[in-house]
This record gives sequence, C-alpha cells and structure tokens, in this order.
Amino acid sequence: MKKNLPDPADAPRRRSSPVVSERDAPGNNRSRSTAAQNVDSVSLLNEVERLLYFARTESYYQLLGLRPGSPRSEVKRRFYQLARQFHPDRHMDHPEWTPRLQTLMDSLAVAYRTLSDDTAKKAYDSRPGAHEPGKQLPLTQLLPQECLKNAQTCVAAKNYVGSILWFRRAIDLEPHSSAFRTMLGRSLAAIPEYRHEAVEQFERAIRLDSLNIAAHFEYARLLEQLKFPLRARSHYVRILELDPRHLQARERLNDLDVKSPRSISSASLLTRLTGRRLIRL
Repeated sequence: MKKNLPDPADAPRRRSSPVVSERDAPGNNRSRSTAAQNVDSVSLLNEVERLLYFARTESYYQLLGLRPGSPRSEVKRRFYQLARQFHPDRHMDHPEWTPRLQTLMDSLAVAYRTLSDDTAKKAYDSRPGAHEPGKQLPLTQLLPQECLKNAQTCVAAKNYVGSILWFRRAIDLEPHSSAFRTMLGRSLAAIPEYRHEAVEQFERAIRLDSLNIAAHFEYARLLEQLKFPLRARSHYVRILELDPRHLQARERLNDLDVKSPRSISSASLLTRLTGRRLIRL
C-alpha cells in the first residue's frame, strides 16, 4: 500500500532567508560607517584649521568666503551659515574640539562685526593686503602688548567677543601670563555662554600665580553669579590675607556672611576674625 505523502503544495511556505553578501554584513556596515565618520571628522578639522589661518592673519573676506564689495546681507548670510556649521554645540560628541571651535566662532564674530559695519569696514579695507589671504600682520610678528591694547579697546566698547580673540592671541604669545588669563576670564565671564571657560581661565591664572589678587577677586565674583557663595568666600578671604585693605573684598565677604552666617562657624580662625571686624564696621 502506498502511503499518502503530503502534497508539497499543502505545506506551509517558508520564507527564504535573504542572502547577505559579505559587504552588506552588519559588522561591515558599522565599519564603513565608522570609516566615513573618521573621514568627515578629518575633513571638518582640516577646514577649521584653514579658517583659523585666515582668522590669525585677519583675512576677513577669506574667512567668511566673501568677495570685497559683498553686500551686508551676504556678509550676514555667510556668517550664520558658518556659525551653524562650526558652533561647538553641534559637535558636543567631540569635547576635545571645543577650544578650536570656540576660537573660530570668536573670529567669525569679529569678521562679521567688521565687515557689516560701514566705518569698521572702511578702516579695514584701507589696510595693506586686506583683500589678500595671509597678507595681514601674522601672529608671530605681533607683540603681546599690542594684543592687549587691542583687547582693551574692545572691552571699552563692550565688544567682549572681540576682546576674547585678542586676549587669546596675547596668551598664545605668553602662555604663562597669569594677568592675561585673568583678563580673558573677565571677558569670558561677561558672556553667559562662555562662563564655563571663564572658570577654567581663572583657575589657571591662580595656579600660575597664587598671589594674583585680581584673579581671586574676579573668580569670586563669577562664583557668586554661579551660585557658589562658599567657594567665592574662600577667595575673598585669600584676598584679605594678601591685602587687608582691599575694601571690595571686605564688602563682599561681609555681605556673604550676613546672608549665610552659618558659614562663619566652619571657617578658619583668621576668617572668623576677619568676619568679626567686618560686622563691627
């Protein structure tokens, strides 16, 4: 007797497994993706360095990718286009890029301010080599005091972005200057988005020179703004140890002690004595 074999047509159909080629394997896709990201990263960093070269030589037209005589609307369009591309917030997965990107952003802002203001643009265009890349005075030929003078001019005009760029240049020339880092920290602190870097600059200034009263005072003021009164208090105390006649530090310390008297009990003997003198005043 023949057995009734099942008809293949009645069997449930099985989905055939897709044939995955070696090049389409998931691991290879990840490898290609990683390789592409590495290429993109290298390309971006190369472009940052290219733009920073124009920034260092103050070749503002080349920095923004403009031709002399470009209308103000085009200056604005190019600035925002580059700012969107290179803003540190767009590259938070690479924190090691932040210092370079921040320097580039500062440079782009200075170039934009210069070329979008008729008076500043006219003065810039009158400089020799203004329209030629690399023809401006290179950084190596600048003196720290020249950078400082330009930075102070920007501060006087409340152009803190411009002053940041000049202070950075001064620090490039004198990286161990506690005074330059203190002044850079002050300008950074004036812009809320830069206050995290201001903290770093003040701390480096104090490490370079623990007797730098200005660094302690400016750092203490910033710490108060950031809602760290106890940390600010320790710097005011240090200032009075170095200069007992520093009236501003006395006033700030007195105000902090009045607002949070409990902190006095945990302070050092010198701090408590200083606090009592302040209360009597």
